[in-house]
Amino acid sequence: MRLKTIHARTMQEAMELVREQMGAEAIIVATHEDEGTRGVRVTAASDAEDRHIPEDERTVTFETLQLIGNALDDHGTPPELVDRILNSVAAQAVSNTQMALAGALQSIFEFMPLLESGGQSRPIMLIGPPGGGKTSAAAKMAARAVIGGHSMRLITTDTVRAQGIEQLASYATRLGLDVVPAPDPLALIEAIENANPEDMIVIDSMGVNPYSPEDMSKLVDLTSAIAVEPVLVLTAGRDPIEAIEIVKAYGEVAPSRMLITGLDMVRRLGSVLASIDASGLAFCDVSPSPNIVNGLRPMNHVSLSRLLLPSEPAQTVPKTPIRKSGEQEIEPFNSPQETSLEETVEDDKLAPTGSN
Repeated sequence: MRLKTIHARTMQEAMELVREQMGAEAIIVATHEDEGTRGVRVTAASDAEDRHIPEDERTVTFETLQLIGNALDDHGTPPELVDRILNSVAAQAVSNTQMALAGALQSIFEFMPLLESGGQSRPIMLIGPPGGGKTSAAAKMAARAVIGGHSMRLITTDTVRAQGIEQLASYATRLGLDVVPAPDPLALIEAIENANPEDMIVIDSMGVNPYSPEDMSKLVDLTSAIAVEPVLVLTAGRDPIEAIEIVKAYGEVAPSRMLITGLDMVRRLGSVLASIDASGLAFCDVSPSPNIVNGLRPMNHVSLSRLLLPSEPAQTVPKTPIRKSGEQEIEPFNSPQETSLEETVEDDKLAPTGSN
């Protein structure tokens, strides 16, 4: 199966190009109007190479490709990336839509969830623009470790911003932890070297403007002072081009993974896919909730597939029609409702942070 995305000024022109380049029997998988250019793009599929395979034996159907293509377009995914994902979907040997997309995502992206306890080769330093949710993410990592019964050391280099230390300390205190301030590279070295060997070490850094040479120089001084792993923290919902530029600007400190925040506040993840693809970073964890407890989840290809595909409408159990036996009515009988897949989290002790 061959897929191709075609750009044109009008839908009629796009359809003519599809017929010309892919044949009259090509199937339209997805269409999208480009508001910026006032044009359209059409993704079409041709199964000329697979026509010898009976339709009921094909694993990925045109309907599956159309559903996934439309979903990716709705998320604002760049067309070139949509093409790559759909071509990978078409090569999957599964019929389930969610798993076909999951398999394609696994072949294109890398997934490296953060450890939930000590044992990492290097301390984790959370970096990113101001207001991206680094402090909240550090608190969520600490809560996850403490609840799991693991030892934790919280360090912050955010000693200049008003309430920078206080915000993290307010959560750390409730978890029975201290926050170690490290305003400069020497203090950071001392804070890390004084940690217990079994400690999981997480460093909350100050928000940095990636386009400011002065800000980036300070961040480079910290990341190069001692062996740490920079993890970029970025909010979802940005413009894809802007997100790509921000991620590339942080290339100077060589982050290896990206932690996505603010998932409860956005509905489109095209910028996340675009920036991860352009930078080569790995997905690690996501923040789907402002709550500190259970507010951080590991990301993998299956969970990303679930986020990208439209939710299936809730299945309502139809009432059994009222039947009559003589003059007596028989009351309707309803099947018990299924238990929700969402995890219930009691989080009265740690309030939402306001920034995910």
